[in-house]
Amino acid sequence: MAVWTKPGDPSVYGTMEVDAAPALKFLEEQNRSRAEKLTITHLIIKAVAKTLAKYPQLNVIIRRNRLYTRDHVDLFVQVFFKEKENPDLSGAKIRNAHTMGLEEIAKTLKDQSQKIRGDEDPNLKTAKGVLKFFPPFFLKGMIRVLGYLGYDLNISPRFLNLPPDPFGAAMITNVGMFGLHFGFAPLVPFSRTPMVILIGEITKRPAVENDQVVVKPMFDFCVTIDHRIIDGYMGGVAGKYLRELFENPALLD
Repeated sequence: MAVWTKPGDPSVYGTMEVDAAPALKFLEEQNRSRAEKLTITHLIIKAVAKTLAKYPQLNVIIRRNRLYTRDHVDLFVQVFFKEKENPDLSGAKIRNAHTMGLEEIAKTLKDQSQKIRGDEDPNLKTAKGVLKFFPPFFLKGMIRVLGYLGYDLNISPRFLNLPPDPFGAAMITNVGMFGLHFGFAPLVPFSRTPMVILIGEITKRPAVENDQVVVKPMFDFCVTIDHRIIDGYMGGVAGKYLRELFENPALLD
């Protein structure tokens, strides 16, 4: 009783081991004739977007303790970059990815990532330029105020040049590029994003197929969700649909 405070975090964690073989075969075939190289990340972006579009009760935002359906299916894909010698994370927002082809998704993510890494993204550049002048103790309160204005009142401060709802309904980060197989990312309260998806490295693992143990390329699909929005039932329904898409990647194009 002396150590812990009362619980106040709605995070729930879940993971799904996914057979990557169909997706890898699909990517190999498609990349022979594509102008933009496709990766597993692009398939995941499209699969998550299609899932949010199919189940709009997942594509919601909490405003003043009430649930509102978002007008668009927006995803925030985290981008790793180095500013001088310090590694950092930012992200690219992709709007209505469920209506885009895989090649369009790949080009959109590539273009936005290049702008971020080249310090040419206007929104990020303006926000960083303004916020760096505020001391850390002041930023905490300022972020809460900006969150209230931007989400609860739907007012976007012009001096920060931030678009409405800048993070969307789900964040996606691929840590497989760092050699990590498994992990969970925290919800970011300021973002009002109820779902953070972490994709692990594809590795060869034993799996059971037709009652035989075989070796397959697999990856972990790890999700942190806001339990105020998503419960176990909807998590199971969405997970089943995601697995179907990964097993039949032609449905994603």
